[in-house]
Formats: sequence, C-alpha cells, structure tokens
Amino acid sequence: MSNWHPSSDQLIEYSSGSGSTALSIAISTHLHFCADCRHHVNEIESTAAVVFEQQQALSLSTGSFDSLMAKIKQAPQVPAVQERVAKSPTRFPPVIEKLIKRDTESLTWQKPMKNLRVSRLLKDETGMILGLHHMTSGGRVPHHTHRGNEISVVIEGGFSDEMGSYGPGDFIHLSKEHFHSPQADADGDCWLLSIVEAPVKITGPLGWIVNPFLKP
Repeated sequence: MSNWHPSSDQLIEYSSGSGSTALSIAISTHLHFCADCRHHVNEIESTAAVVFEQQQALSLSTGSFDSLMAKIKQAPQVPAVQERVAKSPTRFPPVIEKLIKRDTESLTWQKPMKNLRVSRLLKDETGMILGLHHMTSGGRVPHHTHRGNEISVVIEGGFSDEMGSYGPGDFIHLSKEHFHSPQADADGDCWLLSIVEAPVKITGPLGWIVNPFLKP
C-alpha cells in the first residue's frame, strides 16, 4: 500500500485532463498501485459527470457551447481507467511498459554515478523531463538538492532518505528546499519514474566536480 500520494489538486488536474503529460503519466503510475487514490479519482470523475449533466440542462448560447466543445477537444488524452484497473502480466505498470516499448536494456542509459543510471523517456509540453532511474541494491546517491521541482514514483524495490522510507507506488514530490541522500534497499534494486525541471545539485565535497556533468 502506498504511503505517499499526489495532492488532491493534482488528482483533480489528472481527472480533468488538464495536467501536463509527464505529471499525468506519473499519477497514472501511482494509481496502478494505490486503490485509495483510484477511488478518489473515481469520485472526482463521478462528481464532474453530474455537474456536466446539470450544466447541459441549462440553456447555453451557441458561442458558449462552441467554446466548451473546443476545450474538450483540446484536452490531452491520457491513459485512464483501463490502465488503472487492469492487471498487467508485465514487469512495470502498463503506462511505463508502453514508454519502454521493448525492455529496459534497449533504452539509452547515462550513468552519472556508480550506483545510479538514468534513461530519459520524454520531454513534455511544459519542459518537464520524464525519466527512468535505476539504483543498485544498497547504493547511495550523494547528498544533493534540486534546482526545481522533482516528482518520483517508486515502481519496483524501495529506498530511504532523511525524510522516510518508500516502496512501490509511493509518489514523492520534492523541491529546491529539500536536501537528501537516497539509498536503495539492501534486498534489491530500486526502479523509479521521475519528473524533473532541472538537474540535481550535489552538495557534498565532490559537488564542484560532478555538478557540471549532470543532465536532466
């Protein structure tokens, strides 16, 4: 069971289709693991459907109706209910498997440090970078902060840092105010889906050497 979740505002954005592509994929991944948030999303969508039906009963001008339909058509289409409830026979949640296409070793990997490798999956319309992170069992990432917002969703294994311990489905939202040194659990590798605005900033003694080479 997930202990770290998206905010209510983020779930509303996801349900309405107004969230960015990267954020929607991250939330869809979390929903694969979290029954509580799936229930919350279903409630939001049911409420929205009732409100929409009530609005349809009102007399709308031609201009207002055309404007409403234009907004609906422009809303980004994001994998929704089918992927949140389907049981996948594959290794990762379905939305991640679609991005990987074949297998993890077919991806292009960067290895910014010994215990971590990163594969960039896409850059969305807001400039956020969606990537797959792989930490080896017991491996620790040096103490660092973030140059912008970062969202991570654990998809396999787990890790811990100064703020807590995280397992599959946990949705962790960090900003430049957070400093931490994540360490993968000793009993297995940790796989994360991440969204970043900018590269991390190593704050330890080697930061002045490593930071110029870090890319999102």
